Amino acid sequence: MDRKVNRIKLIKLYSEPKVFEPINFSDGVNIILGEKFDEATTNGRKTIGVGKSLSIEFINFCLLKKYSDSRLQLIPKEILNVTVLIKLDLEIGNNQLTIVRNRKEQDQPVIIKENKETKFESIDDAQQYLSDLIYKNNTLQVVPSFRELLSPLIRDERSEFNNILESFDINKKIPFNLVPHLFFLNIPIELFKKVQDTIKKIDNESKIASNAKRELTENKKKIKDVKAELNALNDEIEKITEAVDNFKSNEAFSTIQNDIIQMEDLLDKLRVRQNSIKYELQKIKSLPEPETIENEEMELIYNKFKEGLGDFIIKSLDETIAFKERIESFQRTLINQKSIDLQNELDEITSNIKKLDNEISHKLKLINQKGVLKDLKSSIKILNQKNVDYSRKQNKFNEYESAEKEKKALNLQKTQELLSLDKAIENNRLILDSFLETILEIHEFIMGNKECSFDIETIDKKRSKKFVNIDLRIYDDGSHSVDRTKVFIYDVALLFNEFTSNHHPLLLIHDNIFDVDKDTLIQSLNLLAKKETEVSNFQYILTLNRDKIEHEEQSELLKLNINEHKVATFTKEKKFLGVNYQEIN
Repeated sequence: MDRKVNRIKLIKLYSEPKVFEPINFSDGVNIILGEKFDEATTNGRKTIGVGKSLSIEFINFCLLKKYSDSRLQLIPKEILNVTVLIKLDLEIGNNQLTIVRNRKEQDQPVIIKENKETKFESIDDAQQYLSDLIYKNNTLQVVPSFRELLSPLIRDERSEFNNILESFDINKKIPFNLVPHLFFLNIPIELFKKVQDTIKKIDNESKIASNAKRELTENKKKIKDVKAELNALNDEIEKITEAVDNFKSNEAFSTIQNDIIQMEDLLDKLRVRQNSIKYELQKIKSLPEPETIENEEMELIYNKFKEGLGDFIIKSLDETIAFKERIESFQRTLINQKSIDLQNELDEITSNIKKLDNEISHKLKLINQKGVLKDLKSSIKILNQKNVDYSRKQNKFNEYESAEKEKKALNLQKTQELLSLDKAIENNRLILDSFLETILEIHEFIMGNKECSFDIETIDKKRSKKFVNIDLRIYDDGSHSVDRTKVFIYDVALLFNEFTSNHHPLLLIHDNIFDVDKDTLIQSLNLLAKKETEVSNFQYILTLNRDKIEHEEQSELLKLNINEHKVATFTKEKKFLGVNYQEIN
């Protein structure tokens, strides 16, 4: 089978100015090693936290991983200046490249090819450039993007290696992406993407139907009751419309209509004034009585001033009291007169309202249709409102029915597309059987038996967005250690199978995957040693702690020569970046 992708081969990771020792890579197994530097001290015996994972992050950064997802953003500026250039020399097919990035212009990488520098305005543009190189000779209609292709090949350590399909930090809850896995297995991903698009359309129609149903039923009644309500509302509208139309057919329609509308407008104004007068009368009735001064009090005050002023007081007491009584009488007259005037106006308005009511009633007798049309103004208003209400509900109901019908059609379409995908899987049985055989061989080499299985199948469930299941089961899986072994077996099988390797860039990077039992670790490394003798054109980069294999090295159980395959060594004294620091939270 012809290769569908060009090989990616890493050559060298370095920086300008130099902030870490360059790492040179070669074909086959490349080990980034964590070692002890002093057995006599606790710190000297530690092999974790020395920079192995960080060196992988630098590789990933150069391979255009998003800066926002990279650990590089957590490094203090005084430790790694934002202008430092991180460089990666590599080959893609016959093309020799250097990818250059820094933290200051992290989204504007530079790619050097044949001594020509190209600065890209975005990460997406740079990724497309590399995609064109990887798929240069490809004739397939749809292929994974550059980062899609690499995602299962450079697994994040924080993915915990607990699922063959999950390659990202589990805390970020990024959905599985089956596209690269299907591509490796030679299953047409255009069929997969068609089903994906159909499911998105189904979800969209479901949201439309759900929102329409919620608005129509107000979450209190069933959707089938809405149709009955619409029929009843339509019947009301027809009756009112008929009544109005019958009225409009009368030769005196215009005159009567204008008379009734004018009378109803006047009636409205009179009723407003009537309510206003009633309110004023109520206020007058609630006023307290005007305060009066008793004659005895007037007499005492009068005599007191007379003693002091003598001849200056000319008026008699009787005259003063008479003046007081005239003032009090005037106050009462004002209030009483206001009340009388308001009452008279109220009586007149009430009489006019009664007359208008009688006139309107008389005119409406000409147009009354079995109680449907009681007054022109309110009937037309009701008719308009009911038409608006009916139109809104009918449109929303049509929207609901249309979405439901579209959902049914899309579900049928999805079923047909899944049948096509099923057929493609079945047509690909030769490759899948070969891949299973590779898994069985690797499983037997590591686990000592062939008690494992691999399967891929479609799932047609209306309420499930998962429609393809890729499942690998190995002996005693389910534990932390065995699940890591499962991921290793799957990834290595993709790399070495004669068919899947044609869709594979032949690069695999595992950061701290071997948190497994000693026997599994040794057998896995021995498998890699065996594969190096059988296959030459691959590159497997892994991080490893020396203390996990020391005894097996000494007892010669380990067939892979660690010293010959190590490309970098880090200790607590000699870290990747050479200094201790705390990552920025």
